[in-house]
Amino acid sequence: MEIEESILSIAGGYETIFVDVYGVLFDGVTLYEKTLVTLERLRKDGKKVVILSNTTQVSKEAKIGYAKRGLLQNVHYDEFITSGEFLYQTIKNHPNKFSEAVGGESNTVKCIFIGNANVFEGTHLRKVDTYEADFLYVGIPRASYGAVRIDDVFDCDGNKIDIENVVDSDWNNLQDSQGRRGLFEFACQLMSCLHLHKTLLVANPDIFAHTSQDGSSEHVAIVTQGAIAAYYEKLGGKVVYFGKPYAGIFEYARQLVDAKEPILMVGDTPWTDISGANACGWDSALVMTTGVVHEFIKKMNNTISIDEKCRILFEQISPKMTKLSGSVAPKHFIKRFAYTT
Repeated sequence: MEIEESILSIAGGYETIFVDVYGVLFDGVTLYEKTLVTLERLRKDGKKVVILSNTTQVSKEAKIGYAKRGLLQNVHYDEFITSGEFLYQTIKNHPNKFSEAVGGESNTVKCIFIGNANVFEGTHLRKVDTYEADFLYVGIPRASYGAVRIDDVFDCDGNKIDIENVVDSDWNNLQDSQGRRGLFEFACQLMSCLHLHKTLLVANPDIFAHTSQDGSSEHVAIVTQGAIAAYYEKLGGKVVYFGKPYAGIFEYARQLVDAKEPILMVGDTPWTDISGANACGWDSALVMTTGVVHEFIKKMNNTISIDEKCRILFEQISPKMTKLSGSVAPKHFIKRFAYTT
């Protein structure tokens, strides 16, 4: 298996390059070194660069937030497309299709917790505070319930639970090393919705993400709402997803920017970025020393080869992280996105 240095090693054959944010450009606290100059280089070389993110923010909010970090539209990228924006546009422009998907007819929405209320602003949906709602939207619960680090999950007997086994565990028995239940407590409260046959709507299918915690400047990987959705689905509940790896967001993004082939998707997650791109017929590139893949590889036995680590990742771990079939192996492997030498 050949691992190239950066995106610049493989970009020459592509007209359009889609790029994930978390784990590729951004570590949850800061942009990776030389990310901005690498993006500028790609655009100067005539590439159309499109950021494609599973954030539940609408695109306008995401652009403003990252501009404060120096990431600027028309300088570093051409367009910033989010799963939150895809959800918003679907609700606004295809209300019948959306209502059919979530099983609702009365145009109401129950918001368990909304991290970004703009997803619903200007649409026909009405928020309610009772279980009479047609479906439930799961936003970002950690602000109310607390985050849980993926390297700090234990059962009640003190046994450590690896992240690939979290969804298959009984969440009534999970906590962190300090005995805090955080997101697990939140998810268990959703079980009454399961018995009422409520559909869950999730605009970020990611099982975990990188962020800062408790005001620290250090980034950590935490369990996120995609894990809630996967757990709810495992127990028999219905979930409607907006975001990678599902085909809708890839087609929406391709049409929105009039993407010219050949197309490349660069990501750090085999079961979202890579599998979704592969299913759409796009080429894909996986970053190996940042983001999600790095979290898994760094805990593997150092005596085994990188080829064997990837085999374990693709054949043993990936099936536990997604219910979708299809290849999670990329066409390209790169050490990192940014060119640093």
